[in-house]
Amino acid sequence: MQPSKPEIDMTACARFRPLVAAAALVLLVACSDRERDRAQPSAEAPPAPAAAPETTPPVPTLPAVDVANAEQFVTDEGDRLESLTFDPVGEMTVEGVADGSVAPIYAVPVAAGQTLTATLESSSSNIYFNISDAADHSGAALFRGEVQGEAASLTAPRDMTYVLTPFQPRATARRAETAPYRLTVARN
Repeated sequence: MQPSKPEIDMTACARFRPLVAAAALVLLVACSDRERDRAQPSAEAPPAPAAAPETTPPVPTLPAVDVANAEQFVTDEGDRLESLTFDPVGEMTVEGVADGSVAPIYAVPVAAGQTLTATLESSSSNIYFNISDAADHSGAALFRGEVQGEAASLTAPRDMTYVLTPFQPRATARRAETAPYRLTVARN
């Protein structure tokens, strides 16, 4: 004889059908919530850092050249004052000749906080340059090339005009020697 199959009570199954359907729905919702959570960052994750905006430092506004005060440096007949005009932050090179005691005199406006650098190059060992404040009538140089060398760097404490004066020592100038030079001037 064969074992008998258990009889299934269909009414009992009908009672459990809504429970099984509800359990399946809960499972489906739970799985979809997990997928959504994986796709979205959690509230606990730190926000991505914002890219720093690129900023360029402002270009300084240069003061006008103080010509009235710079003229005091034109002392020898034949000297001439030249205002050097270039970008507020930049450089330029001028070539000149000191002929005896006569040489061009250069005026350079500089904004407060800017640094003026100047370098003198020459095939002659008998040429130097001084840098002075145009508004200073004492005659004192802020940079003395004969003592401090061929390169200067000065930071302006206020808006001002620097005066650069190439020169030869007195003995060389009296012999009317000439000294060609290149003067590179920069503001930054």
